[in-house]
Amino acid sequence: MIVLALMAMMALIATPWFIKLHQRNQIKSAAREIQTTLLAARMKAVRRNQQVSVVIASVTPPIEFTTIEPNPPAPTPTPVPQQLVLPGRAAQFVATPAAPGGTVTFGGDGRLANFTNPTPAVITVEGPVGSTRMNQITIRTTSGGRVEIVTPTAWQ
Repeated sequence: MIVLALMAMMALIATPWFIKLHQRNQIKSAAREIQTTLLAARMKAVRRNQQVSVVIASVTPPIEFTTIEPNPPAPTPTPVPQQLVLPGRAAQFVATPAAPGGTVTFGGDGRLANFTNPTPAVITVEGPVGSTRMNQITIRTTSGGRVEIVTPTAWQ
């Protein structure tokens, strides 16, 4: 009985910690998906030596990004946008790039084509949606095309 009581107390103490850990992993995963989408667009722009854009298609959950290539390689006759849809409760936007329509465009040299001085393209998401403790993560793209994730120093 004592062993079962101790195990029950340990489970009660550990449950909130596991819930916070799961919520942090959800927002980190969403940020990594956004970073991967931006990096893939940059690589396509460099490989094809032409501009490739990532457009924020939906600012409400579920978050949607669309990658647009002006002239995709043959045999595709028309541009087919590639979409990234994050789970509905994973994250929500706090800030999007200042460029028209929340667009991040990479030039053929891998640098930002729609860079506005002095601020790089910044996407800030917070989540998980519906949680009482929201954490923000920033995905920053510098003028040189570097895409980095900035995590908070103190998680809630």
